[in-house]
Amino acid sequence: MLHTMNRILARTVILGVAIGLGATALWAKNPIPTSTPFVEHFARLDPNLWYISDGWSNGPQQNCTWSKSALAIGKNGGLDLKYIPPGKAGDKALCAEVQTKKWFRYGTFEARMKSAPGSGLNAAFFSFTGAIHKQPHDEIDFERLTRAPNLVWLNRYVSGNDFGDGQYYHFAPASDDGYHNYAFIWAPDSLKWYVDGVLVRKETAHVPTHPMKIYFSHWGSDTLKNWMGPFKQPTAPVVMNVTRFAYTPLGQRCVFPESVTCNLP
Repeated sequence: MLHTMNRILARTVILGVAIGLGATALWAKNPIPTSTPFVEHFARLDPNLWYISDGWSNGPQQNCTWSKSALAIGKNGGLDLKYIPPGKAGDKALCAEVQTKKWFRYGTFEARMKSAPGSGLNAAFFSFTGAIHKQPHDEIDFERLTRAPNLVWLNRYVSGNDFGDGQYYHFAPASDDGYHNYAFIWAPDSLKWYVDGVLVRKETAHVPTHPMKIYFSHWGSDTLKNWMGPFKQPTAPVVMNVTRFAYTPLGQRCVFPESVTCNLP
């Protein structure tokens, strides 16, 4: 559990996210969640499926500007989300974020991704809705805090409240290729987080209820030192790579062979 100050800082991050999302103008008074399985391998970034954050930041805690130029298809495949240091004095670093245009509610959400190390950087896979969508703030988080090799932050918000129980999880080292598989199973009465097929957290109270979008982001902070570590300016772009995102509606299983749902009891 975070200490009190870290909880306040974490909430500051989320407030910044809500402010930043205002720039997207993606309003939805009554979003209709999809009921169709969805698997994305990022052979390209389809503009019909994904919205790119571009030209703003999420508040003073973020030391970079979202930019479409910080996104690319990786040389070995997948989507690269880059933290790009400033080119010269006075410039601001660039960073990357994408969100689905589809809405989702209940089911299994999975991502295969890796992120290069970097103190003060955050490589995130999460679901979100909030005031910009004319809904209460609900959220489910995997946030890779790359100040440490195998550290992820697990959290959820219901109507803007995280109940003070966000949790760190230290997981086993990655395989030779550096990738990890992250999944959460969101049901009306429970929420479960998995890392590499292992159940690492379960909640049966305070479960989000509103439809949400899926986000991937890679950003930095000079100020959230207790949570993300002291910021160390990189000398070259730092890359987060996502090779797969998948959604399996509740009650279905195994929409792709490596899905965590294939091995559930």
